[in-house]
Parts: sequence; structure tokens; C-alpha cells
Amino acid sequence: MANSRLRKLKHAIEKLLENIKDHGEVPAEREATPAIMTCVLKEYQKIGLTWLLKMERGNVKGGILADEMGLGKTVQALALVCANRSADPLCKTTLIVAPVALMRQWEKEIERHVHARHRLSVYLYHGSGTNVDFSRLRTYDIVLTTFGTLTSEYKKKESRRESSYVQRELNNPNFHRKAKEKLALLGRECMWYRIIIDEAHNIKNRNTKASKAAADLQARYRLCMTGTPMMNSVDELYPLLRFLHVAPYREWSKFNSDIGKPVKHSNAYTRNQAMNRVQILLGSMMCRRLKTSKVDGKEICTIPPKHTETTNVKFSDAEHELYKALETKSQLQMNRFIEKGSVAANYANVLVLLLRLRQACCHPHLIKDLSQPATEGIDEGDLLERARMLDESVINRLQSFDSFECPVCLEADPNPTIIIPCGHTVCGACVQKLVDAARQEVNEGVRTAKCPQCRGELHSKLITDYRHFCKIHCPERLDPSEVDNEDGSDDGSYDSDSDGDISDDGEEINEKGDLAGFVVSDDEDDTVDDFDDGEKSDFIKEEESGAAIPPKSKAKSEKNSRSRKGEDKGKSKGKARAEPKKTLAQLKKESLRSKAAKKKYLRRLEKDYVPSAKIEKTVELLASIAENDPTEKTLIFSQFTSLLDLIEVPLSQQKIRYQRYDGSMKMDERADAVSAFMDDPNENVMLVSLKAGNAGLNLWKASQVIILDPFWNPFIEDQAVDRAHRMPQPREVTVHRVLVPETIEDRICVLQDKKREIIGAALDEQASKSLTRLNVRELRYLFGMN
Repeated sequence: MANSRLRKLKHAIEKLLENIKDHGEVPAEREATPAIMTCVLKEYQKIGLTWLLKMERGNVKGGILADEMGLGKTVQALALVCANRSADPLCKTTLIVAPVALMRQWEKEIERHVHARHRLSVYLYHGSGTNVDFSRLRTYDIVLTTFGTLTSEYKKKESRRESSYVQRELNNPNFHRKAKEKLALLGRECMWYRIIIDEAHNIKNRNTKASKAAADLQARYRLCMTGTPMMNSVDELYPLLRFLHVAPYREWSKFNSDIGKPVKHSNAYTRNQAMNRVQILLGSMMCRRLKTSKVDGKEICTIPPKHTETTNVKFSDAEHELYKALETKSQLQMNRFIEKGSVAANYANVLVLLLRLRQACCHPHLIKDLSQPATEGIDEGDLLERARMLDESVINRLQSFDSFECPVCLEADPNPTIIIPCGHTVCGACVQKLVDAARQEVNEGVRTAKCPQCRGELHSKLITDYRHFCKIHCPERLDPSEVDNEDGSDDGSYDSDSDGDISDDGEEINEKGDLAGFVVSDDEDDTVDDFDDGEKSDFIKEEESGAAIPPKSKAKSEKNSRSRKGEDKGKSKGKARAEPKKTLAQLKKESLRSKAAKKKYLRRLEKDYVPSAKIEKTVELLASIAENDPTEKTLIFSQFTSLLDLIEVPLSQQKIRYQRYDGSMKMDERADAVSAFMDDPNENVMLVSLKAGNAGLNLWKASQVIILDPFWNPFIEDQAVDRAHRMPQPREVTVHRVLVPETIEDRICVLQDKKREIIGAALDEQASKSLTRLNVRELRYLFGMN
């Protein structure tokens, strides 16, 4: 049995190695632009189309198109669709899975690049368009869907209801489901002609449902498209190979033993051998060209170059004092973790300490005034009661974690919000965005918020948090002062009469801005991307629970409510009490609801506004750019949306017109902002959330880019810059990285360089070409097949 398995593994690797022959060489004959297309492909795009067709006609049946951002991956994929159409009317449909923000772009590209008389039929399987089955979808040439929709259907496939349907179909051949009861993407009969995963780095975490769902799709041909096939570690290559069904590396155990573990080995020879395997794998599976790559002796991209400048800023005395106090406290706390040997157990807390230092480099308001928990205002007894509701399997899952990261913004959170009944965790800021009515999904005419992990329903009144979960299920994880009595009496950590503002982990921030504790980020944007070092991708496990919601919660809530009213009445002694002034965090939360609320929030920001070194430098840069050339357009990126809010104050004061693009905006609002920035010569500034605007946008009319804060992942920054540095950019692009020297930002830049070195080695175009020229015996030896 073992020998048979070994023979199969060797055979699979042999087939993979066969695909290496002539790989990386410029083909003598190149495919012409398909006749039904309106455009003419550039030479490197013709080479790309030739490669794509070769891969579909070979033994792999697909591959990874990983051209650098801005080189037209979408057009090449569309050329493939046009050049290799199915002759089978029952299996002719190409399914394209992409972020929701790119749905319109795909529709426009298909309409723009295909002659009207040969128009491809397109169906958008998303939102209200999901009320059809596969028999309807298979009649279209192209079906567009989103990662969220695919994830939602995968959840249905795993459900008991789907299992019962399958059992009934097996037992009774005459049983037929209604269309809305069928799985339209992942059903047994759903065989697609081709599947294209756009922005395929969205499936890089092998444990997420989106990644598992992609691998579960059935198709004759498969294509991954991404300018960043790996961002943090080589392990992120595995989900792409799993989706592509590349044997034997679609199995995690084989990938991990041959590549994953050896790449991290302490022995240099072992590491080098594993990296060589990675480069050969990519050389056989991937087509990647950079803007500097050459075809026929010429660089493939003729746009003017990009220049990156580091613009150092100096703290004011007050900012420096705040930062040093925060740094000292962080170091003391870190030393305590080290002395107790509890760094791993407090990993998320350590990352939050780092987050506070990053925020202090930008503006003091980010630490003090713009953080608020999602559970604020919910009765203590209700939070404890909801923690008791959780199913045993959910309790066990949560107890198995020592740290958490938000699945939406991917920031660390020591006290995440817990969704009832599934038990999945999200940071407070992202929960608030998810439950905002303006941003909820519409299903059968009803707006519903969805859990970002399992796509289950999310109700704002059915949440608790990790602290209250621990009070009920694992009080030993809390400090003794935090453990409440069983009757739910508070320990005072939410005392509203405290002298300082109260952070969402129950600690105080005094009026001088010196920190007595650290608060949880309420400020990162809501587009999925990494800031980690590749070791935190397994924190959030993909489990579910069908725990019922007991009715006693409502009764207890009413009881607690009556009790509180009685206490309030007694305290006030009949006197009307003044309404407490809303915090900036509360106003920010409300600003998502309407334009009037946003204006109210900005008025408060302006009233309480104090400058920061970074904001002052940004305004100086804008003035200098406008003075040199008033027609130049500028993109300003930050990972903190509240920092973008603060920048709006001096821009408004100086009457500088600007647009805004972030994850809290509706799709129509985002599209309008892009149109205004691109089409109006008087709109020369756009504030962009790094995570919402790092991919899929074409903002080539901007030639100046300001990066306000360094991101853990340098490839996210690169993607953001390439919103401007892309065809048909006629100007040189200047990137200004605004940094505070001798702070955590210096150390982040060092980590960025290390990450570039590791991922750059794996994606090295020249190294891959030289390795693919090894003879068969050498290749076999490299993969341990002698």
C-alpha cells in the first residue's frame, strides 16, 4: 500500500516536471489577438495569452498569471476566454470569482473589449441575483460572483440541511429541489468550463472558508490571477496549488514536508533546497512579468519611472513626550511577559502595544479619542448571559486560542467581539461597520448583516466579548480584579464616573494623554489584507455551531433594565440629568449613517483639532506639489481611517478640494469619488484607505503618492502605489513615505525589507529560469526522487 502511494507521488511529480520544458522562454510564435476583441494585445500580452493556452492544453489545465500590477491581467484573461471557448453548450461557462469592488470593472472590461456582434453573455451572481440555479447559470458565457457569495454557499454545503437534501436525492430519484434550495456554484452538477480567481491572494489563508470553497469548485480549467502570489510566507502558495489541483502539492502534508517546513529550517542547505523547489514549482505553474521585464530587447512597460522618497518628520515636544511615555510603558510590559515566559500567551496584547506606538507616530487622537468597543452600552448582565449561551464546541474552540486577530482588518485584538451563536470573533470597529444598515447585504429584499467568517446572521444585540466569555468559562485567564461575582455585578472597569476616558479594555487614559492602559483598535479599514509575519494565519479556525438562542436572555435583560431604571430614578431624585457629551468615537460611529452625521463629526473634529507633525508635513507637501504644478493629482494613503478624518480638517480650512475612498462608503459613493477625481481637473487630492484602495483601482491620473504610515506588509503598499504607477501614466510618479525616525516606524521598515527579501527570492524571475533549465536527473534529485 505504501509502495503504491509512493509510486503515485512520484508519478505526480514527474508530470509536474514535464511542464517545465521550455518554460520561461519567449515563444517564437505568439497567439494573435482574438478576432472578437476590439483591442490589440501588446506583445507581452500575446506571450501571456500563448502561455495561458499552453497551460490549459497541457497536463496542469491552468496556472497562475502573476504579472505585476498595472500590466493588464484582466485583458489577458479575457483574451483567454475569447480564444479558448467551449464547443459543449452544456459546459461553456467561465466562472469569475473576485472582490465585490471589482464586479463593475469586470463588466465594463468585457463590454469594452469584445465586439458588440460577438458580445459575451454575463450574469452577476451576487445579492438579489442569487435566486437562480446552475441550470440557468450554465446558459451564460460568464458568471461573475464574489468571495463572500462563494463563502456563503460553502457554508450551506456544510450544513445539515444540505446533507438531508443529498440523502433524499440518493434515496428517491424522483425528488427534485426548488431552484433556491440548490447550490448554484458548488452543487454536484456544477461543472464549470473554466474558473478564474481574481485577486487570488484573497484565498492565501488555507483555513478560511473562502479558500476551502475555491478548492471545492469543479471545473475543466482553472486560473489564478494576482500580482502578489505570496505576501508573508511561502505557505501562502499552498492554497493556490490546492485550488489548481496540482498533485501532489494540493495535499497540505506533502507541501509542508517538502516545502513549508524546510524553508523555515535552521540549516542553510535545507532552506536553499526547499527554496529551489519553490522556484521550480513557480517556474512550471506561473507566468510573472514585472514592468522592467524585457521582450524583444525592450522593457514591456514604457511608462515613466517611479521614485520613492523618505520624508522624515520631527515630533513636536508634546508628541515626543507622549511617544516616549508610551514606548517606556510598552517596554516594561514586554519585559513582564518575557520574565513570566508568557509572550506567546499574550501575543495579541503585544501586537496591540505595537499598534499604539504606530498610532502615536501619526496623531495623539488615534490613541485617546477615537476608540470605542462594540459592546459599549450593553448591560453587564446581558454580556455575561450571552457568553453562557455558547455551544460547548464553540466554548472549546475559543478556549483553544491565546490571541485573536480580526478576520476583516486583520488587526490584533485582546478583547474581540464574539458573535452569538456561531462564536466567531471580530474587532469592535469592524462589527460596527458590519451592522451599519447602509452597508448590509440585501437578501430577498431584507437587509442583513453577516458574520465575516461563516456568513451567518449578525445581530447587533446578540454579541458579547472575550472578557465576559472568560469571566464565565475561564476566569483563570483574567486578572483577579477583573473576575466578577456570578450574579453579574460589575467590577468597576466600566465606571463612567472615572476621572479619565475609559478604553475598551477597561483601563484609563488620563486627561494629559499619558496612557495608563492600551485600547483596542477601532480604526482600521474593512478590506481583507495582512499585516502579520506569516505566523498568525491559523489563529481563526473555521468551525461552526448551531447553538440555539435561549429565550431567558430577553427576560433577564428586561429585569436588568427595570433594575437600572429604578437605580437611576433613585439617584436623580426627580431631577432631570443633562445628556452626556458624545465622544469623538461615538460621533465617528454615527457618521457612517448619514451625511448630516458625518458633518457633525467633522465639526467636532475641527473644534477639538490639534495638529500633528505628520499632518503638517502632508499639508506642506500638497502646497509644494500645487506650487510646482497645479495640475498634478495626489493620492494620500493611510491604514487608519481616523487619520484621514483628521487630515480633512486642515484641507477644509485651506479650501483644498479632495475626494475620499474608504471601506465605510457604499459602492456608488466610491465609484462617484473615483469619477470625480479622474474627470474633474479641480479635484486634485484623494484620501484613500490603504486596505480599501490597495487593489483593483485605476487612478493613473495621479502622479504623486503620499504614504502616511508604513504597513507591516510592504506588498500592500506596493499595490497602493500602483494605483497610480500604471498604464497609461504619462508622468513620473513620486512616492513620499512620511516617517518619524527613531521610532517603531524605523523597525517596521527593516521588517519590510526582510519580507521583500524572502518573497523576492521565491519569485525571482532569473533564478526560476535558470533552475528550469536543469536536466531531468537534476530535477528528480532536487525533489528527492533518486
